[in-house]
Amino acid sequence: MTNDNALINSADEARRGDEALAAARHLLSAGFYNDAVSRAYYAAFHWARALLVSRGIEAKTHRGVIQLFHLHFVQHGLITEEFAGHLSRLETYRELSDYTAFSHFSEAQARNEINLSETFINACRNHKQSERTDR
Repeated sequence: MTNDNALINSADEARRGDEALAAARHLLSAGFYNDAVSRAYYAAFHWARALLVSRGIEAKTHRGVIQLFHLHFVQHGLITEEFAGHLSRLETYRELSDYTAFSHFSEAQARNEINLSETFINACRNHKQSERTDR
């Protein structure tokens, strides 16, 4: 992947993350709490991919994205463990919301997961902006 491709792909991932976050908010307001939780995860997931892809790193699985994110951003002190922990939590809740029939998230729970996603995304966005100014 060329540097130009990495930047384009990173921007596309960030855009998809922003769209998923908007969808999560819309689903929350419409009362679709499980779906809102799922989209909140995907918002954070796409932002994690945006940072990885900006460095030419591509993961093949969701778990791979989380592991590579920790390896390249958390272990190097670029993103805190607290923020990165939001991504892992969101993935767990996404699996519950998507695959467990008896799992029902409340409005408050869905709102909390969206807030965690926003916090994670803001950390990613801040890192991405600081990298741009460093170049």
